[in-house]
Amino acid sequence: MKKASLILALVVSTGFPLSAIAQSPSSGQNIAPVYEGFETNPDGSFNLLFGYYNRNWEEQIDVPVGPGNYLEPGGPDRGQPTHFFPRRNQFVFRVHVPADFGDKEVVWTLTTNGVTERAYGTLRPAYAVDAVVMSANFGAGGQTGFRPSLTGNLPPELT
Repeated sequence: MKKASLILALVVSTGFPLSAIAQSPSSGQNIAPVYEGFETNPDGSFNLLFGYYNRNWEEQIDVPVGPGNYLEPGGPDRGQPTHFFPRRNQFVFRVHVPADFGDKEVVWTLTTNGVTERAYGTLRPAYAVDAVVMSANFGAGGQTGFRPSLTGNLPPELT
């Protein structure tokens, strides 16, 4: 009995389960579209990569293509999802753009639960994505996580 009371007191005193539940809403939250980056095609054209963050831990939301779910220019339907699974979903769809896309943007606008969010797809060099970047985003690198040495991105050495 004393052992059970001690365990119960320890669990109650940490407060962890209650605070974790309070910070993880199961429904009623909005979805944020996310621009993941771009990949270069062999012909010099590009694919803009998009995903989303459904802030709900359980609720799946449907948003048909239209005023609440569109891309521009060239939209409204450019292959974006209409069914949104909970939490973070990376690299969900690609938008093909020509080699001469330059400084233009593709904007994905998504309205859910009364909140409108936008993701802006560009060809800024910092957004370049390759297989290594995608692997790192999906947890490659073993038990210790992703390491810069996997990409050759190491700090300089002084000689």
